[in-house]
Amino acid sequence: MKKKVDAERAIRTIAMKEGKTVEYIRSQMNMAMLAGLCNQDPDIQARWKKIPCEDEIPTPEELITYLATHVDSGIDPFG
Repeated sequence: MKKKVDAERAIRTIAMKEGKTVEYIRSQMNMAMLAGLCNQDPDIQARWKKIPCEDEIPTPEELITYLATHVDSGIDPFG
């Protein structure tokens, strides 16, 4: 039975461990994601396009869910 990924909980946990606010962690994740999304390398662009998202770019929660699901299944999300 697959366990559901609780990305919001993961962000809250990171915030608590780092002594930061959830908003701060989300903003830092967004900045890091934008840096990756702006990469001009076609291979990297293709990897970002594989991430299912409701809008044009994934939210931190969508990215966490995608990565955790793949890692939990033993699949390299970047391979």
